[in-house]
Amino acid sequence: MFSLILSSLWYNDIAKFGFAAMGRSGSSVVEPSSPSETLTAQSTAHKERLAGLGGVMVGIGEQVYSVLLLSFFFLEVFATGFIPYVGKAINFLLLSWMYAYYCFEYKWNFSEVALDKRLDYFESNWAFFAGFGSPCVLAIFFVSPLVSYGIMAVLFPLFVLAATCSGAEQDISFPRRKWRGVGLGRLPIFYAADSLSLWVLSLLPLEPQDKTQEIKAH
Repeated sequence: MFSLILSSLWYNDIAKFGFAAMGRSGSSVVEPSSPSETLTAQSTAHKERLAGLGGVMVGIGEQVYSVLLLSFFFLEVFATGFIPYVGKAINFLLLSWMYAYYCFEYKWNFSEVALDKRLDYFESNWAFFAGFGSPCVLAIFFVSPLVSYGIMAVLFPLFVLAATCSGAEQDISFPRRKWRGVGLGRLPIFYAADSLSLWVLSLLPLEPQDKTQEIKAH
C-alpha cells in the first residue's frame, strides 16, 4: 500500500520530466510547425480565460466536474464486472479506456487542454485509446490484486511517458472537423458518467443548472 501511494505521487513528476525532456514547456511545444503554433495560441487563450476571480471559479468548477466524471466512470467499470457472461469483456474494454485516459491526462494538463476538448478527442478516437490501454489491463487482469499493484507500479509510468511523448496535443489543437469523422466515428464512452455528474452538480445550491452547463462548456 505504501508503494502504491508513493508511486502515485511520483507519476506526476515522471510525466513532468518526460514533458520537459521532449523539449516542451507547460504551455507550448518547441517545434517549428503549424500545429505547435496553434497549440501555443490555444494555451495563451486558455490562460487569458482563467484570469481573474471568475476564471478561477470556472477552473475549480471544471476540476470538480472532472473528478465527478472519472469517479462515476470508475463505478461504471466496477459495476460491469458483475454482469453475467459479457461482464468481463465489457469490464476489460472500460478499464482499457480508463487507463488510457489517466495516462494522457497528465500530458493534457501540462498542455492546458480544455476538458471538453479532451473528452471530444478521446471519444472520437476510442479505438486507438482502447488499444493503448489494453496492455495495462492484460498485465493485471489474470493475477491477484497484490501482484497487479506491483505490475502496474512498473507499467503505468512507462505508459505515462509514452503518452507524454506522443503528439496527441498537436492533433487536438487542429480544428475539430480535421479529426472528427475520421475512422469509426465518435462513441459516447462517458455519456452515463457525464449525465450523472451534471445531475449531481445541478443539485448544488450555489449554481443553477444553466451555470453547470456553462462550467462543462469551458
